[in-house]
Amino acid sequence: MSLSPTTPRTAEDLCDRFGPPDDLTVKHKLPYIDEAAARFIAQCPFVIIATADAQGRCDASPKGDPPGFIHIADQRTLYLPDRSGNKMFQGITNILQNPHIGMILMIPGEEWTMRINGQARVVDDPSLLERLSARDRPAQLAIEVKVEECFFHCPRSFKRAELWNPERFQHYQGDSWGKILAQRTNLASDKVELLEQGIAEAVKHLP
Repeated sequence: MSLSPTTPRTAEDLCDRFGPPDDLTVKHKLPYIDEAAARFIAQCPFVIIATADAQGRCDASPKGDPPGFIHIADQRTLYLPDRSGNKMFQGITNILQNPHIGMILMIPGEEWTMRINGQARVVDDPSLLERLSARDRPAQLAIEVKVEECFFHCPRSFKRAELWNPERFQHYQGDSWGKILAQRTNLASDKVELLEQGIAEAVKHLP
């Protein structure tokens, strides 16, 4: 598909076509965690972290725990626990190659979100991992984030999606997750029930 002559190619093109960014939006980006941001982080049980490898190939990964699971060390430093999971370590591997990280923090029912961008590194300090414990188990690793940008994001996208509207809540309509995974991995059909049981058990007993 060819690009039209008006397709934006630079930041200046975007500004010329759609106008400059709102001054208030630009000014409320801070290079540190202020009091309002700290309160939001303390109430946040869920964050999506975006990373990229050395070639710039991106990955976005969800992380969740009870509110307060993100540790604020100081105004410019955060620590996120990494728990045991599928052992693919895509985000961790990316951080080892490329320190840039982006985060979007959410509070269920709150349509404003918070975004943090910065530099990350992997930390393996037993005392810190113990401090990041959940369900009586320490984190297996920690992600240190040095904050470069911290700002709140307006609720337009959440309102458009009606994300927190209970009347819109639904489960995925389609095959069971066990059947989907079996199909994608060419697992024999007689193994699907056993896979379903394994998935249910793994979710029940969170690490």
